[in-house]
Amino acid sequence: MNDRGAAPGFEFARDEALADIPVGFLVLRGFDGTAFDPQFNEVRTAYLAELLATTTLEDVLADSRLAGYQALHAAIGRTGRQFTPSPESLFRVLFKRGAPLPSILPLVDLYNHCALGRRISIGAHDLATLTPPVRLARFAAPARFLPMGETKEITVGAGEYGYVDGAGRVLCRLECRQAEHSKLTAATREPLLVIQGHAALGIEEIAAAAAELEALVARWCGGGVRAELTLLA
Repeated sequence: MNDRGAAPGFEFARDEALADIPVGFLVLRGFDGTAFDPQFNEVRTAYLAELLATTTLEDVLADSRLAGYQALHAAIGRTGRQFTPSPESLFRVLFKRGAPLPSILPLVDLYNHCALGRRISIGAHDLATLTPPVRLARFAAPARFLPMGETKEITVGAGEYGYVDGAGRVLCRLECRQAEHSKLTAATREPLLVIQGHAALGIEEIAAAAAELEALVARWCGGGVRAELTLLA
């Protein structure tokens, strides 16, 4: 385990059975989405248009950085559309709808920008809704949770992996579906960003993605944010 700069007052962990999945936990203290510079939308739209003009969905899906997530799923027998990794979902939406993608929240738009560029899984939760420690866990038994934007709970199967907090609440199924209760809102002041890799997307790439996220937030949401990064290699 490689733990660098753990967030004070909040712990992060990973089951030993999942030691081959590298992950980074990035906490942004004092974040304020209301300071967002809307000029980023122009940068984002231009970048998405360039992606559409210079690559194809088939090329993207063949990239080892994306294919590695599907390999993780195949190893536990979870394949098919309902188990699409989050960065792959972003690309599928982009190539289906075209640019620009719908704007959600400033921080969501920023981390999706990073996820597309680096072809890496990034999710986010409101730290104020969580009980420590947050853990990447293998589910020994089925668990229920309400996915973001849904009205009915679904079951996470035994043998799957995902993120849970100290109260036993499911925060994310695989790197596919996040929970409704911990989602970011306009009032979020301490977001937790979870950056997950795989065998072909290691801790160096995760650290680089975290550094890019810090720079994006500093540039487009103003200064004063204190970043705390925990890396589990």
